[in-house]
Amino acid sequence: MRTQPIAQRKPHCTHPYDTVQRPEASFPRLAPNPALLVALLVGAITLSACADVTAQIEQKRPNVLLVLLDDAGFMDFGAYGSDTRTPNIDELGKAGVMFSRYYTHPQCGPSRASLLTGQDNHLIGSGSIAEVLTTEMRALPAYSMRWSTEQKTIASRLKDAGYQTFVTGKWGIGDIGANLPHRFGFDRSWVLDSTGSSNYKAKSYLPLYKTVSWFEDGEPTSLADDFYSSRAIVDKMIEYLEAADPNRPFFSYVAFQALHIPVQVPAEYIDNYDGIFDVGWDVKRDERLQKAIALGLVPEGTRMHAKPENARDWNALDAEDKRYWARAMQVNAGMMEAADFHLGRLLTYLRSKGQLDNTIVVVTSDNGPEYNALGKTSPVASLALERLWMAIEGWDLDYNNLGQVGSLAAIGPEWATVSAAPFHLFKFNATEGGLRVPMLIAGPSVQTQGFVGARAHVADLTPTLLDAAGVPFEPEKFYGRSLVPILSGEAVEVYEDDDAVAFEVSGAAALYQGPWKITKTPEPFGDGAWQLFNIQRDPGETTDISETHPEILQALLNKYDDYATQVGVYELPPGQSARRQLTVNGIKKFSANYWYLVLMLIGVLSAAVYLLFFLTRRIGRRLTTTLRI
Repeated sequence: MRTQPIAQRKPHCTHPYDTVQRPEASFPRLAPNPALLVALLVGAITLSACADVTAQIEQKRPNVLLVLLDDAGFMDFGAYGSDTRTPNIDELGKAGVMFSRYYTHPQCGPSRASLLTGQDNHLIGSGSIAEVLTTEMRALPAYSMRWSTEQKTIASRLKDAGYQTFVTGKWGIGDIGANLPHRFGFDRSWVLDSTGSSNYKAKSYLPLYKTVSWFEDGEPTSLADDFYSSRAIVDKMIEYLEAADPNRPFFSYVAFQALHIPVQVPAEYIDNYDGIFDVGWDVKRDERLQKAIALGLVPEGTRMHAKPENARDWNALDAEDKRYWARAMQVNAGMMEAADFHLGRLLTYLRSKGQLDNTIVVVTSDNGPEYNALGKTSPVASLALERLWMAIEGWDLDYNNLGQVGSLAAIGPEWATVSAAPFHLFKFNATEGGLRVPMLIAGPSVQTQGFVGARAHVADLTPTLLDAAGVPFEPEKFYGRSLVPILSGEAVEVYEDDDAVAFEVSGAAALYQGPWKITKTPEPFGDGAWQLFNIQRDPGETTDISETHPEILQALLNKYDDYATQVGVYELPPGQSARRQLTVNGIKKFSANYWYLVLMLIGVLSAAVYLLFFLTRRIGRRLTTTLRI
């Protein structure tokens, strides 16, 4: 149901000549007419008053601040039950609406594309991220990694409605440099166009790239010597807002690098969490389940899925490993606290300008937590390559440098299950832990409701913000729906029990309808087979009920097949997965970027083989000679 926009409409102003008869042209000179002079004076006053009212209402059109965290899990905000201090985010959440069933994509690029357009990721060429594409996928429209020049975004739509539009932080949509924000509605932009980077300099965290690229208004730019991502991203947004017209509303998109790997933050934030994580991931995961139940995020009786098959038992680690991994999680928590602190600076700035009370604020994450820990927990096939690359590029995993310049710190799969608790798995998977993340909205006309269990999806945010800003749009042209009826307290849901919504990225797929969810998880954490869950009763996805409810499974599969056909999903062959393709592409890129090292390695190996052959042959001859004697 289409609702009336939150923002007020401009008043109708009557022109004075609508009520005053114009003088006849045949009378070249007229004596002063007191009645006419009075009418003109009243008309002028009316125009002036009308203009003042219009300006005041123009100022009252709500600003929009969209804040996106990177790889923050469902319970990584303090208000959602984590150990992390996030007072600014928590204050916003408690003043507005916090969603406990908000779903996004399991990878960053597709999520950001849907977030900013309100569309399904495949229909806008963002079916996956470029780093995991196969040759076959590259040839299909759904995986072009390039937007049409006519592609509309939340920024272009708001700009057409008179808004000023700004973005700072990580962009990361499609091929590097192909879809930069200045081409899609942003007046000012300062962005990292990559999946991630060091938080202290422009430096790649993956063997696929030798460099990473930052752009300002579409042009390459460099970083300051004292750069730290969260601080710099907020500083640049404040700079843009300071130069903006205070009489026109703005749309600001702040996209933090936190908590993407490498997790990095100044040491004082890390030390705030001394001892907090020493009990280990097994205890912390159980603690978060109980917090989630107590907060009403999941129902009583919720159980958690078993940890991934290769996950380590905390008590089986030696003292040194426990110390290392506890510190890694401290870095993660400290990085989240730092992002919250710098967000607080932006909120304080808006308050000082009298703008905060008229600003709709959205805070969420692009997907579930990252589980990869390069050089530590990767498959054997890629571990040696990663360590060689790290040595070449100056990355380290030293305990004493965790979170600092040069540190490639990460939390690994076990802590990722804590970040995603009480749900199953994490980023790259279409389980609840990969798709279900925190999301809160606060601001004018948003009723204080605390946690709500309404289903919401990443494509809903563009129509929601357009609706809240009073910008006309055609609901049928979006994959998502406006959540304004929930925000205003007029409705508890915008999705009915028969409304199905699907997600798919690199073989990880899910479809939700009413209490049901079907999902498939490719290797290395699943077998690619479809499963069925009653997600309302079993949010931990512990019991696959596909065999006991085959008719429900088939009905949902039929709907998924219709969706996949409509949007152009590429079905990965058995045994193929995003993680495996990332390794394959990484080896190819490493060989291309460091061909001279590959040649040297081949030379060394060839020499070693020849030497071994030579020694074996020589020893063989001596043995033959000895036996003859």
